[in-house]
Amino acid sequence: MVALGQCPVFKPMNAEKFVIIAADDLGRSTSTTRAIIEAHDRGIVTAASMMAGGDAFQEAAREVLERSKLSLGLHVTLCDGRAILPHASIPDLVDPHGFFIKSPAMTWLSFGKARVISQVEMEVKAQFDLLEAAGVHPCYIDSHHHLHMHPCVFEVLCRLASEKGVEWIRIPHEPAHVAFRLRSRLRGAMPFIEWAVFRVLCTNNMRTAEQYGLHCAAKVYGLSRTGNIDEQYLLAVLNDIDDQTKDNYINEIFTHPDLASATGIRELQALTSVAVSDRLQSLGIRCIGYKEISLDEKIFCAAKEIL
Repeated sequence: MVALGQCPVFKPMNAEKFVIIAADDLGRSTSTTRAIIEAHDRGIVTAASMMAGGDAFQEAAREVLERSKLSLGLHVTLCDGRAILPHASIPDLVDPHGFFIKSPAMTWLSFGKARVISQVEMEVKAQFDLLEAAGVHPCYIDSHHHLHMHPCVFEVLCRLASEKGVEWIRIPHEPAHVAFRLRSRLRGAMPFIEWAVFRVLCTNNMRTAEQYGLHCAAKVYGLSRTGNIDEQYLLAVLNDIDDQTKDNYINEIFTHPDLASATGIRELQALTSVAVSDRLQSLGIRCIGYKEISLDEKIFCAAKEIL
């Protein structure tokens, strides 16, 4: 166990700065899947989390099995999507057609009931099993709309992930100055609310992750700009990583490229931008995937140093 105020943040031994460029929603649709694959093949994406109940899941599974350098995760879906289990098994989570509640806020509030958490565990197990049946062995875990950050759900996911041999979990903790300065103005007050809520939950969730042997990135960027990431944002974040991050800490930037929307196309353009690739090279920041990191070199650091 780490002491109070510490967290399972991974730090490689060699003196470099690292960033994992992650894409969420792989398998949700053909347009999302093709965008993520392109962002990996032609751009800087090194990790992608899969939506087991997505319409294009099988297509996504075929594509990723041909790309050994792409780190894969489970994008746990508990709202705004389709479940793996039928309504009869998880009646508090889905409608009679097997679809989750659309609203993340309403779903979050439902997690206060023990019977709901029991159904969450069943569904997450089913999502893990579907990935494994497709030949996909995830090395990290995150969730749709970050619902895994709910303390009751977080503990369940950490336990299941640990049992499956998963070693990484996303804990969104974007630096305050980035969240406030680079946030999407189109989202109104939501970036402030999300930053405050996740900041409160962060330390306790890090303790829970450590208890189950899971690790997390030192900083995770993208929350305050969800759905509106562009080239200028990525350039600014890379500058922040260079200025603010100590050598050896792992950082993550999560994105949502999609060929079916203007914002998704803009994110794809940013992820395949020559200017972004050049900035990475000029700053000496190395893009890696989660599965490239050797956990034999782990080190724990004080949460106050990174939050």
